[in-house]
Parts: sequence; C-alpha cells; structure tokens
Amino acid sequence: MRLFLSSLFCILFVCFSMQSQSLRTSNVIFDKLTKQPLENVTIFNEKDNSITNAEGFFSFVSENNAININLLGYVPIKTTFEEIKKQDTIFIESKVFELNEVFVGNLEPFMKKVYDKMGENPIPNYTSDFFLRNVLKNDNTIVKLQDVYGKRNRNNIEKNSTKIEILNMRKVSLFEKKYRVELKFPDFNELFTTTVPLRDKCTFKEVAYNDSNYKKIEFEANEKDGWGQTMRGYFIIKRQDYAVIELKIEMIDNPETIPYKEIMLSGIKNRTIKYNKFMQFNKSESFNKYYLSNAKLEAELEVLGEKKIEKTFYYKLVMNYFSTNSPTNEQIKSNFPSDKDIFKAKFPYSENFWNNQNQLPLTNELKDFLNRVSENKEKEKEFEVIGNF
Repeated sequence: MRLFLSSLFCILFVCFSMQSQSLRTSNVIFDKLTKQPLENVTIFNEKDNSITNAEGFFSFVSENNAININLLGYVPIKTTFEEIKKQDTIFIESKVFELNEVFVGNLEPFMKKVYDKMGENPIPNYTSDFFLRNVLKNDNTIVKLQDVYGKRNRNNIEKNSTKIEILNMRKVSLFEKKYRVELKFPDFNELFTTTVPLRDKCTFKEVAYNDSNYKKIEFEANEKDGWGQTMRGYFIIKRQDYAVIELKIEMIDNPETIPYKEIMLSGIKNRTIKYNKFMQFNKSESFNKYYLSNAKLEAELEVLGEKKIEKTFYYKLVMNYFSTNSPTNEQIKSNFPSDKDIFKAKFPYSENFWNNQNQLPLTNELKDFLNRVSENKEKEKEFEVIGNF
C-alpha cells in the first residue's frame, strides 16, 4: 500500500505539472546597490517556501499565486507569479540604517526576556517538508554531494525530539584512491541543535541594524572553552515578541590551539579548524509560533596524512537545509535515525523525481562536479565512485 500510494503521488505530481496546475518560476536575486547575488533569500507564501542558493538563484513551485520575497535587512517584496515571470533578475534594496536605535545601556533586562521566550516562541510539535544539500570539498574541489528530500517532525516533549522520513535522495562521491580518507558527516540532531550561549557567561552588545523592527545583538563568551576557543556570534531579535529570528554562532576563533585526534588504526590525524552554524526562524500563521525555516552548518577539517602520503588535506563541509512548506500536524513514518551519519543513508534514486523537482537547483560548481564524476567513473584504478545515481 505504501509503494502504491507513493507511485500514485508521483503520477499525480507529474500530471499536475503537465496541466500547469502548479505555478513555477526560476529567477536570480541581486543586491540593488552592489549588484552581487544574495544567498538565503526566502521566497514563500502561505503554503510553500524556497530559498536562494550561493549564486542567488531560486526556483519556486506553488498552487498559490502569491509570492513574498524576504531577506532580513532588505525591503520585502510582495508579487505574483505573473509579475515575477516578466523579469529574470530581481533586485532587492537594503534598508537604511537607523543608528539612533542602538542601545548602549544595560542589555541584561532585554536579554533575560529573550532567553525566557526561547521556550515559548517555538512550535512545540510540528511537521514540515524539507530539502537538505550536503557538499564536501577537499582542497576546494568537490568530492561529495548529497541531496535529501523528506519530512521532519519536531516534538519538544519527546526525548528523541527529531524524527526523519526520507522520501527521495541522490548522493555521489568521487575520490582519488591514493588520497582516500574516511570522514563522518554530522547527523540530523547536530544539524538541528540550536546552540545558544549561557546568558550569564556572555557579554552582549547591540550594534546598528537597518530595520527598526529588530535588534541585532552580538555576543562573546567570557571564558574560553576546553580547547581554548572563544565562542562568538549574534542574534537578530524581533522587538515585538522577543523572538530570535536569526542566529549565527562561530565556535572556533584560534584553531592553532586545537589538538589533533588520531583516526584509529590509520595513522591519520585530524582537527576541526572551523565550525559555524547559521539558523533562521519564521512565524507560522496557523500556529502563531516560530519554526526553523533554514539552517546552514559550515565546518573545516585539517587532516594530516599518514607517512606514505605526506600531505595535508583541508576538507570543507557545508550543509544547507530549508523547509519547503508551512508547518502542519501531519504524522510521519520515520525511516532514518536522527543520530546517524547522514551520508550513510541508503535510499534508491528516483530519476523522475529529481528531473522534475526544481526547488533545489544545482550551482555551476555542482554541475562541473557531476561532469567530473561522469568522466572518471570508469577509471576504477585511480578513482573511487560511490553513489546511488
């Protein structure tokens, strides 16, 4: 029955697309002043969400004609599919800084309210569809790509608060065999964990922000952690209800003091030299509370090769997650543990799905990587290719 329903859904989806019952658009968004592409711009309406990639490109699919374009610090745009299709490139304008809004006094009372609201503002139990893209680079060359489409249930009451149902996945890796190093991806729990500094262990400072509806508060830990690192970051907080709308955390500020760890029985040593996390939260109209709309985890690993290799590698991991619809009360059928290495997931590749979806467009860099995979997949002595498509 499950397979039958999944097949029926795919058939219906294709039919709807062919009959143009779903509206579609693909555009690129630039800063009006700098003419640079903008990443993490949200495109949404009451039902569906999308987001721009590193090149400012996005695709949006919805049965609702309305389109909202929003990026904190910029003037929001309200438009429609008919209007947006008239322009390939969309320019959005940065808001004017309001320097007189900066508060230089004691932030403790304000931040106490923010921290008190952290338990009240989020939706306690909800489900949302999502896309997740994981990209691993070795010395700035892509070696792994994984795209995941699925459903996530978040329930703060349960001990295991995150449940994942993977619906479609594509992944591939390309390594030169002589430089092959086994690495572990973070799990879903690590990706979704909202790490915030202890209020009484940090120094807070308000800085200028070009939207009077929000405050931007920078923070810095008063003490170094066990690895000699000072955590830094910022909150963007909605003044009206003290909700955290955006959070950026940098865990490492002095990587040279971090000790190496040896990979068991390999002679290879490694250490994490960068670990940043970025999160944004939107307010659901139906729940009247907030949910995680998108997240980005960036990590960099320095790897010292064994004596035979005598080479230092720098691996860079970027994980990009975004919710594709508004939260619902839907029940999901969990089929992948939230505490397992995400790249270890094994699900079949659906050519029909990935050829028809257009909310997760490939960047030019990713297209080049897939071309390299195709060109080298037969060179089994030199390269190791692992994937499901």
